Amino acid sequence: MVLLCRVIGVSKSGYYAYLKRDKKPLSKEEKKIVKLIKRTFRANSGTYGAVRISKDLKSEKNIIVNHKKVARIMRENNLRAKVRRKKTTPESKSSAAGFVYENLLERDFDASHPNQKWVTDITELWVETKKIYISTIMDLFNREIIAFEISNSPNLQLIRDTIEAARRKRKLKTLEGVLIHSDQGSVYRSVMYNNWCKELKFTPSMSRKANCWDNAVIESFFSQLKTEFPCFYPNFSRKSYKQDLLTYIKRFNEKRIQKKLGFVSPKTYYINYKKVV
Repeated sequence: MVLLCRVIGVSKSGYYAYLKRDKKPLSKEEKKIVKLIKRTFRANSGTYGAVRISKDLKSEKNIIVNHKKVARIMRENNLRAKVRRKKTTPESKSSAAGFVYENLLERDFDASHPNQKWVTDITELWVETKKIYISTIMDLFNREIIAFEISNSPNLQLIRDTIEAARRKRKLKTLEGVLIHSDQGSVYRSVMYNNWCKELKFTPSMSRKANCWDNAVIESFFSQLKTEFPCFYPNFSRKSYKQDLLTYIKRFNEKRIQKKLGFVSPKTYYINYKKVV
């Protein structure tokens, strides 16, 4: 306390005298304003902060009160708005930037052969009251989902499992020559993901910040999944959702025809390519 008083340039005795000093009594007009602030705060179930209350008083009561004064009165009367806290700040984003890779895909969603360009992402899906996370990899050559992993958490293990599943699906020892494009999610910017790039020898590519169009094909797939899956499995539950999702993906790859592929399924397109090669 001594240090604090020294910083603000007052004596210790003067500070304590200030604390004991009686507060100036409120005028009739000020009491009215306090009452209106409390009433507005409670009428909105505690969700209005100083700025909204100030604007509300002006529009509803034609009373102009500076939002800073409203904030002071709210503090003095222990009125705290239930606000959404920011998950991140510019500073925290900057410090957690990790590895950000060049956008090598550049929205060129065509591939001349398998295992040339893969796109990946994570999405959320609600199963009853439970949220699950789905990580996928699509080969842009034939738009086949070559990895489809489900987890309770969007963590690094989910990403590793997804990459390994794709590698096994295509029977590759390494991923040398494969470009894997993702968004700028924290898992893809992590040190571990960077290590996997070197270990498995794939080339990382990233969408520009907050630009979903740079990874439009996988975004479109997730939109399609969330629209079609409930149509095929309207009664999916916690017990059945995993098998139902895997069955849906099997149908997507083997049965669902795509205009981009000349109205054949991804599997048929791949088999036809292998016959020619």
